[in-house]
Amino acid sequence: MARALGWLPMLLLLLLFCSCAQSSPLNTSSSTNERWFMQKLDHFDQKEIFWRQRYFINDAFYKPGGPVFLMIGGMGSAKRNWTSRNLPFVAYAERLGALCLVLEHRFYGRSQPTGDLSTASLRYIRNHQVLGDIANFRIKIAKLMGLTKNKWVAFGEFYGGSLAVWSRIKYPDLFAAAVGSSAPVKAEINFDEYFEEVQVSLDAHNSECSSSVYLALREVTKRLIHQKHYSKLKRDFMLCEPLQIDSKQHATFVLENLMSFLIPIVQYNKKRKSVMNILSTDDFCKKMTETPLSSPYHRYARIMSNRIKNANLSCLDANYNHHLRRMSETSLNNGNILQVRQRLYQCCTEFGFFQTTDSKYQSFSELPLRYFLKQCSDVFGSEYSFSALNRSAQALNKYYGGFNVKGSKIIFSNGSLDPWSALGITKDINKNFRAVLIEGEAHCADMDEKMDSDSAELIQAREKIFQILQEWLKE
Repeated sequence: MARALGWLPMLLLLLLFCSCAQSSPLNTSSSTNERWFMQKLDHFDQKEIFWRQRYFINDAFYKPGGPVFLMIGGMGSAKRNWTSRNLPFVAYAERLGALCLVLEHRFYGRSQPTGDLSTASLRYIRNHQVLGDIANFRIKIAKLMGLTKNKWVAFGEFYGGSLAVWSRIKYPDLFAAAVGSSAPVKAEINFDEYFEEVQVSLDAHNSECSSSVYLALREVTKRLIHQKHYSKLKRDFMLCEPLQIDSKQHATFVLENLMSFLIPIVQYNKKRKSVMNILSTDDFCKKMTETPLSSPYHRYARIMSNRIKNANLSCLDANYNHHLRRMSETSLNNGNILQVRQRLYQCCTEFGFFQTTDSKYQSFSELPLRYFLKQCSDVFGSEYSFSALNRSAQALNKYYGGFNVKGSKIIFSNGSLDPWSALGITKDINKNFRAVLIEGEAHCADMDEKMDSDSAELIQAREKIFQILQEWLKE
């Protein structure tokens, strides 16, 4: 069985590799919808250095003159099944005779511009380069495929949703509209609202749930102070090796691993249960509160150890030094390369998004901002500091507007139980900035594959998005 990751264990494990062979701008194949586009490495440099960016196409429903839907990839590999007709944006395309395209984000999946993930290479992952990719792709593909007069709509979920929103804001002549699902529109370094929303979500399912989790994690914190408890912690939480804690940073890393277990449960709830093999929030809270003869600590440990087993993992690696070595690996030929290095770099240089427990409006603790900032400097160097990140985040918010978005024809969709909705737009601004808040739903639910078990609220939200888009595309 595979070993578990030490940092954010819910992230998918994917092997990345790069192909930098030169080709024509459109390299198509009749046997697959996977294609490649020659993209510039630096959109703000006159040097003509190119790399191959992956994209997918579904033209099954396209009618000449119809709209073009561009799904923008975020912090992860783009998938061929993103063009499946059972996904809502493809279903919209079928009803409107639209062409569907999916563009993979640079430095994720197979879209590797430089052949490695060195810190020097990752400077090309900054948001202005990514927006340059989107605009260049839109212009060149439209010309090559005869789509210059068609109306283009940008779609995306989570960070990809942010990119869709920003593409419409900055390139209104290229995109007629945008749909951002669970899209954070503001860069926020200390995202302490996240665990506020986690607590609210847990209590919405069971009034005793968050207090039970708090008691469990408080007991873990107490045991991390004394070495005599380390062997029991190792057994209870299936740690890969005996604990070796020589600093506050190391102790906090162990606790973060245990708290990270909560994130997919609350963030995705029942929608991704079958896909990600995670408990729904209801199931989790039931297990945390229904057994009167065991302590919250033992309930949490039992649930987490079962999760590790069900995920086909042999143990949880909670060694901070191991984590730093993994995060510092830059070779794309190494099977241990994960998408977390790119994500951490983006958080350390532009977005923040650090899910701290600094807020006084929630009961969790021991994940301060300084812990995450220390990771930035430990992995990338001392120059990756709070002051540098703060300058970048403020500049990004000023450039795109943050909550004060400008422009028109953008739909912001969010689930009412999604912690990320705190950084999104959840109320209509005007008739051209529409918010769709979906009661009882979690992260990116409206973009998920349609299921027979979808709630009435979710079905209505998807139809509302379609009706707004249809109206805008007629104008």
